[in-house]
Amino acid sequence: MSAKGQHKCVLCDSKLDSKEGLQEHFRKHANKEIDTRGRPVRNSKNADTKCDVCGQSFDSVTATIRHRFKVHSNSSTKFYCHYCGMQFPLKTHRDNHQASHDSIEGENKDQHKKCEDCDVIFYNKKALDYHYRSIHKRMVHLYQPIATPPPSNKIKVNSMNDALSVYYCHLCGVEYIVKFNLQQHLERAHTQEEREAVPEDLIKCTVCAALFCSKKAYDVHNSYHQPDDLYVTSEEQRLQTVTKVDQDFDIRRVEAVANKYVPKTNISKRPAKHWSKKGKVQRLKKSKREEYLSSDNDLAGANDSSDSESDLPLKQRLAS
Repeated sequence: MSAKGQHKCVLCDSKLDSKEGLQEHFRKHANKEIDTRGRPVRNSKNADTKCDVCGQSFDSVTATIRHRFKVHSNSSTKFYCHYCGMQFPLKTHRDNHQASHDSIEGENKDQHKKCEDCDVIFYNKKALDYHYRSIHKRMVHLYQPIATPPPSNKIKVNSMNDALSVYYCHLCGVEYIVKFNLQQHLERAHTQEEREAVPEDLIKCTVCAALFCSKKAYDVHNSYHQPDDLYVTSEEQRLQTVTKVDQDFDIRRVEAVANKYVPKTNISKRPAKHWSKKGKVQRLKKSKREEYLSSDNDLAGANDSSDSESDLPLKQRLAS
């Protein structure tokens, strides 16, 4: 017989007296009857399908979220986690998420930070910084992205046989195919001081010409090189090889907007009418038929070597 409290829930750390009790506890998690801290969730189904702005209820959570962003897209009502700064589409989602945080984190009033742009209170500076970057600085990052080094001479081919540039972090050596992912890495993994610091010396990769600020970053970078890797030897060759427009949006690789409105070569969609002699004769008036058939310019039988009298002009056949 098992000891009391021996069976522990891996989702909320609750301790159950028996295996059967633990199984019943798991079923409550699956049915959303209890949250990630083992506490009962009240009216979870109704809350998940009810619009927090107008109070209208829907058949599913998906329909509720779709309504929320379609009908109330300009609503000032937003739901942010006060502990970490994440945004959620519905209040109940935010509340369920916040239950996963330790409530002690928000008890210290001296650490509370207020967003100057939307007046939302966050329980620590880290949450405020995440909120500001993901919400208020999002558009700024689109027009003023974090500076990154140019791609290396290495290229990769994806499953669609598109040749793509390879980007790398000059501070720690990790490799990315998508430049935006590298920008996110630089923002999250390296401080602004690290990104803007002037390196004492640079180490250049002899294989792909990438530059690094430290020997450690260079060693990490070298671990990505494989014997079957592909490389370009110049930027001109890259422009010819990399067919897919990358995150640099190189204007040389983008078709000019005006080209879309320049008319193409005027080629009639109707097939050319290569009329036969018989077809043309049918379209001529009766008075013109004999003239056409007896014309010296008649080419209808030019490629036919038959001696049949039907190949002779009509007047000769009538005279004979």
